[in-house]
Amino acid sequence: MDRIVAWWRALSPNARRGVVGGGLGVLALALIGGLVLASGGDEEAAPTTTTTAAPTTTTSTIATTTTEPPTGPVAPLTGLRVADPALVARPALAVKVDNLDAPGETAVPQLGLLKADVVFEEIVEGNITRLVGIFHSQQPGRVGPVRSARTTDVQLLPQFGRILLGWSGGNAGVVGAVRSNPAIIDAGVDVATGSYSRQGPHPAPHNLYVEADQLWGVAPEGTPPPPALFQYRSPGQELPPEARQALGVDLSWGGGAVTAPVSWRWDENLRVWVRSQRGRFHVDQGGEAITAKNVVVLVTEYGRSAADTRSPEAQTVGSGELFAYVNGRVIHGRWDRPDVAKPATLVDDAGQPVLLSPGQTWVELPRSGGVTTVFRP
Repeated sequence: MDRIVAWWRALSPNARRGVVGGGLGVLALALIGGLVLASGGDEEAAPTTTTTAAPTTTTSTIATTTTEPPTGPVAPLTGLRVADPALVARPALAVKVDNLDAPGETAVPQLGLLKADVVFEEIVEGNITRLVGIFHSQQPGRVGPVRSARTTDVQLLPQFGRILLGWSGGNAGVVGAVRSNPAIIDAGVDVATGSYSRQGPHPAPHNLYVEADQLWGVAPEGTPPPPALFQYRSPGQELPPEARQALGVDLSWGGGAVTAPVSWRWDENLRVWVRSQRGRFHVDQGGEAITAKNVVVLVTEYGRSAADTRSPEAQTVGSGELFAYVNGRVIHGRWDRPDVAKPATLVDDAGQPVLLSPGQTWVELPRSGGVTTVFRP
């Protein structure tokens, strides 16, 4: 009951009205082990506000944490040891994943995101978001729905060195930009056609899937692994005292009928951030909740793509405000990426490096004004 009360107190007035108006006096969602996941809206003033409500009726399970082997190489994109050295000796693989989640048309739930080392979320037309799953230290199996690339990806992906890209194509300008970029190895549907197929549960165009494990066969022999993207805390290492306790973060993408606001909430028992989208828990096709050990929010400027002026283009080379959600706390600071071939550096307000928890990280790329930290009451 205490967690239900805490959840209710964390809701914004708009979210409370939505819960009551929907006839839900109390939200109790059964997760594994009888866990009740408390979730809510914004509590304090933050850089901006959103209209994200608490999740409503979707019930999901949360996977227990995978046991890290005691020995083996460390995966550069997670900071975790892996048992099979061959996995981390190969290049990274990016797959463009559909995230349209609008009334009457949706690509959710997706398949394969749980096996990604890193997931980026970027804004495309209509303030929809599209996901870029970065796979490296696990075998992902089938991934999708796969969708087209954007010129954002041409700027985003070179930080991984030479990287494979699974995608469904794009307009002529995007295709030319992708294929002329020396950092991107084309593993799209036009190159690895036999690895792609159309299947349920969504209608076209939200039904293209790829057998992602097969795409590593497209990489030239000797293609190196990616560099480390983040720095990680050692076991038991404390976060800086400036890191504030946080229930989570609400993200908005600019509004509109087809946009899907996102929330992340900290689960104290399982020590992960749990994702919801458009007011319900975000799950994969097996009903398992989308979670992350870290949520890194890079406030990003967007221009217009030269390939299509209707398409926003994230300016990921540059600098901006940073919110890093780590171990139930938020660290505020700055990100800086002056070189397209290198990852961004993340520093807190004191100028010290931001250290993440080893594990999967989601990197969110909202515009300025799209971030609301939800602090503990």
